Amino acid sequence: MTEQHSTPETDRVPAGRKIAWSCGTFTDTFMANGLNYLTMNIYNVGLGVDPRFLGWAMGVPRIWDAITDPFMGNITDNTRSRFGRRKPYVFLGAILCGLIFALIWIPPLSLSTRGIGIYFLIMAFIYYTVYTIFVVPWGAMGLEMSLDYHERTRIMAYRTFIAALFGTLLGTLWWLAFKLGDGDDIRGIRYVGMIFGFLMAGFGIIPTLFVREKTSVQSQQKISFLKAFSATFRNKIFLLLGIITFSLMLGLFLANPLALYINIYYVYGGDKEAVSLLNMIAGIVFQITGLLLTPAAAWYGIKVGKKKALLSGLALVVIGYCTSWFFFTPKYPYLQLATFAICAPGLSCIWVFTNSMLADICDLDELKTGLRREGMYGAAYAWFCKASTAATMIVSGYIIKWSGYMKNLDMQTDATILKMRILYAAIPIFFISLAFVLTLFYSLTEEKTHEIRQIINQRKNQDHASSLSTATGESTPE
Repeated sequence: MTEQHSTPETDRVPAGRKIAWSCGTFTDTFMANGLNYLTMNIYNVGLGVDPRFLGWAMGVPRIWDAITDPFMGNITDNTRSRFGRRKPYVFLGAILCGLIFALIWIPPLSLSTRGIGIYFLIMAFIYYTVYTIFVVPWGAMGLEMSLDYHERTRIMAYRTFIAALFGTLLGTLWWLAFKLGDGDDIRGIRYVGMIFGFLMAGFGIIPTLFVREKTSVQSQQKISFLKAFSATFRNKIFLLLGIITFSLMLGLFLANPLALYINIYYVYGGDKEAVSLLNMIAGIVFQITGLLLTPAAAWYGIKVGKKKALLSGLALVVIGYCTSWFFFTPKYPYLQLATFAICAPGLSCIWVFTNSMLADICDLDELKTGLRREGMYGAAYAWFCKASTAATMIVSGYIIKWSGYMKNLDMQTDATILKMRILYAAIPIFFISLAFVLTLFYSLTEEKTHEIRQIINQRKNQDHASSLSTATGESTPE
């Protein structure tokens, strides 16, 4: 199947502007994933904080994060300034994100284990608050860069490509902590936090310097929070996309922490530093595979449609997790890289097309409300992502304890390792398969999106002609 419509030159976004906006993925990637990658390593394995407490300490602030997102979305939609609706918040948020990322990895070691856990909890609330200030307006900037169906896919492909490029560094964080701390990851993580915090602030402000916002939307009427919230969550196709994403995120992250323990106690027999090196290499392989295949994923989606491309991506991820039972093995530790390589292109499809679909849904909303509300839609969509992440953070700590994990044991029992391996494969397969089934009901096609865009353009042309005739004293023909 070939694409039905070509992108007009007026709707194309220069590559430099796509890259500039996508630089914000550095801040987004490390704020969204930093705690997932490091909390159990540093605060549980390294500092001895109970994993159940850490699950709550990561999950409850994430719920707060999900609650604040729609408010931030409405605030940025209603902002009117000479700098634009989004830029002031992106600039401030980027700097605050860099600062808090550094501070969260510098707990006072003189405190008790419980005190260190409470420090993490307090910092996590601040962490996710400043993340909201940055990511909601930054995400809205991307959603409103183009009104074209296919150009939106290309923009999100740039974002996914550059996010994968930056994401290769995620797996190095724990390994770098060992290296910078001369074998002491608790000391080394302080330097890692400061280095990456500085980089997060720097990359985060780049979109504010090189991306132009659309000035015409600043003249539209403001909308109250309750009215905006109600209109957003009455949009059935948006709710479907949100539930698909919620199920997907549960599948990806609910059992993900188990990989750390499987590798430490099963694959490597207790050698944490060896696992840190494997994690680094695995992260690089995963991200580079996704990076190289993102352009192909975008091309594939333009040819077959966003829905079919998303279904293909979900199927690949399910296949990847099926292989984990066979590829996580002490005999060939690096065989598990094949699992990540299989999942990577599937996840590229998922991240490109869910965000591109969200931009299309904003057109459907404009048809109904007459307003461009990318801030609220981006925030409401993030609500589904963050609510699911909060659930995974809370529940994952209990999953670790339920598997039989005992922090005082140098090696876990065979029964514990078996439970961990079963859960690591079964949980993702179930939830991602559910997302696949729900995607079958998604109905906003390319043709329908173009019809919506044409109706909106006709309406704007009629309004413009009416305003001109009113200004000149002429009457418009019926």
